[in-house]
Amino acid sequence: MYSFILMSTLIIISGLIAFVGDWMGLRVGKKRVSIFGLRPHYTAVFITIVTGILIAVITIAVLTISSNDVRTALFGMEELKEKLSYLSREVEIRNIQLSSMKEDLQQKSSQLQEIEEKYQKLSEDIKEKTVQLEELLSIRQELIKEKERLTEEVEELSATIKALYSGISWIREGEVIFGSDEQIALTVVQGGKTIEEIREELIRFLNEASDKVLAMGAKKDERTNQVFIISQKEFEDMTVKIHNSDISKEWVVRLLSSINVIKGEPIVAHFSLIENKLIFQVGEVIISEEIESSKVSDEVEKELLTLLRKVNILAVEKGIIPDPKTSFVGTISAVNLYDIVKTIEESNTAMKVSVISVYDTWSVGPLRVRMEAEPVQ
Repeated sequence: MYSFILMSTLIIISGLIAFVGDWMGLRVGKKRVSIFGLRPHYTAVFITIVTGILIAVITIAVLTISSNDVRTALFGMEELKEKLSYLSREVEIRNIQLSSMKEDLQQKSSQLQEIEEKYQKLSEDIKEKTVQLEELLSIRQELIKEKERLTEEVEELSATIKALYSGISWIREGEVIFGSDEQIALTVVQGGKTIEEIREELIRFLNEASDKVLAMGAKKDERTNQVFIISQKEFEDMTVKIHNSDISKEWVVRLLSSINVIKGEPIVAHFSLIENKLIFQVGEVIISEEIESSKVSDEVEKELLTLLRKVNILAVEKGIIPDPKTSFVGTISAVNLYDIVKTIEESNTAMKVSVISVYDTWSVGPLRVRMEAEPVQ
């Protein structure tokens, strides 16, 4: 509304000034008045120019008085330019700062994403560890129960052993069926079988051994009705070890007496578990020695038996299980031994005697050998 009034006022004032100027010019023209010595025609032109100037001056003056924006546009333009330049520089600086802030924001966003991923991973790890902790706690409870059961078993075994040793004066006079750590029975079990298959095979082995020792005079324990007193944990550990082994492996299970076994008493026993390995291959030379020729066959035979004893010691060192009664690991043909004795007697020279494996021989044995003799070159 203010702008409309202002414009109307300017139009009216400009019209009045133009009217007055035209009127004055007309009067000057008619009266032929001269101003500043000018001709009347130029005087009229001068009045018209002055009238236009007055219109412009009055318009500018009115606008300047009535509008702050017009005053600023007319008299404050340089200041506005300086402010505009300053503001432009400020905007440029702010834009640079904004760009830097955007880069920082992007970097912080990336870091935040990494932190969130780490948090997610840690949360999953915590869940997994929590599950594992619960499982371990459950296993711990089971182990505590197993420990209590084993403690009871140890106490029972201790009581049994104490009872056995309480009759030591009678034991010394009794008939010894098996000596301490003597082999009672032996079997071979294939590795990699299921727990149940191995357990059944071992139980069958123990039953067969029970029949054997009962026939020899051992008696069953009155409390357990079993002839063998064996640690249940040792039995289970051995079963698991055989189960966890490769199916290509064989295991020699030996049942040994823990103390002297007296006729009429149960047997305190334990197991020995060794891998059934190939010790000697068929045709393998186990040992060779030079033997001098002699006309006395007893001397030659004595040296050959000494050589066989060395073979026995070597075979035991390599892992062949000796016979529990004789401590020997194998046999040799009497005919072969006799032939070698005769060959050395008749040779009249030193002979190289080699002891050779007849078959592939494993840890479980027995070792079957033959002798070969040839003159020393």
